[in-house]
Amino acid sequence: MITIPPHLDLRLLHLEETTSTNSVAVNAAEAGEAEGLVVLADLQSQGRGRQGRAWVAPPGTGLCFSLLRRPEVAPMVRPYWTVLAGVAAHAALRDDVEGVWLKWPNDLMVGSRKLGGILCEVAESGAAGAPPAIVVGIGLNLRPPETGWPEDLVSRATSILEQAPESSLPRGLLLVRVLESFLAREAQLVARGPADLLAEFRVCMGPLVGRMVQVEKGSQVVRAEVLGVADSGALEVVDEAGDVHRLLAGDVHLGVV
Repeated sequence: MITIPPHLDLRLLHLEETTSTNSVAVNAAEAGEAEGLVVLADLQSQGRGRQGRAWVAPPGTGLCFSLLRRPEVAPMVRPYWTVLAGVAAHAALRDDVEGVWLKWPNDLMVGSRKLGGILCEVAESGAAGAPPAIVVGIGLNLRPPETGWPEDLVSRATSILEQAPESSLPRGLLLVRVLESFLAREAQLVARGPADLLAEFRVCMGPLVGRMVQVEKGSQVVRAEVLGVADSGALEVVDEAGDVHRLLAGDVHLGVV
């Protein structure tokens, strides 16, 4: 049985199966649910990634959960919650999974393989006077499917078991680790601003800096070198013409030569 320690002041909704933990949390937020709800599912039938992509997590293979927050911050600060979720998950994994890093904006990687992903969504307040809710969805691969990764993911996905076979990291313990890491950094972000969080983010995404990548933004695809992350959280890249771009949204693809 998975439980959350009382000192975290969170409420766990543990579902055997649901369409998407983010959908459940967004619906709860719009109905007026207070912050602190954690929605955990053993199976997601319609798990979502960024830009409408599906998140594959057969039963028993992943940790998939969503956390409902209502931070009283200016709208311009809310995008940092994606950075916050990535850094928190990275901190929870780095002692057990050697070489884990963050690929901007929200992928947990080992080498060129994806270990996990993050999807943050803003929901309407659902109650008079309540600040808008941020729903933070995190999905981590604990082990590969029994039948192996699907053909299109064989070279692109990995799991904690594959990367750290001798590590014993139960799902409940990992959940608590991520939540503790998240809440500590969230308190710091609200109290002092994003400077410390961005400094940690830059370390986490170190393997991306100086790398040639393919940047996809809408219908535009640009081959560029990664320079780093601006204070706004935007990714800074320089294209082959020498023009510097700051990207607040989009996808970065590795393996470009």
